[in-house]
Amino acid sequence: MTARPRNWRHDMPTPDAYWMNRVLFDVHHVASHLERYQASPDAYMADVPLPEPLKAAIRDNDIGAMFLAGVNPYLLRAHCLGLRISEQVFVQSLRAVAPLWQEADHG
Repeated sequence: MTARPRNWRHDMPTPDAYWMNRVLFDVHHVASHLERYQASPDAYMADVPLPEPLKAAIRDNDIGAMFLAGVNPYLLRAHCLGLRISEQVFVQSLRAVAPLWQEADHG
């Protein structure tokens, strides 16, 4: 059996991945959330039950870290589009963590 190509970090999202995905979904799909997020990402995420390093990955737009934590790549792309982060930065961020992703999958 050959390994199937994957574009998602986890087969089953972790609770942290759920909350990260939820933040990105709400920021880009719920009216007024993008404005609140852009005004203060830390205040926006104050009540979100995520460890500080994962909140920092969202706040700092660390695409690679968010992907490794299990954020859906389609939500990552939407996040980049919503915040006007270039396609080049998006792709380079994912390529930068590809070795870490492959290493984790193959032990």
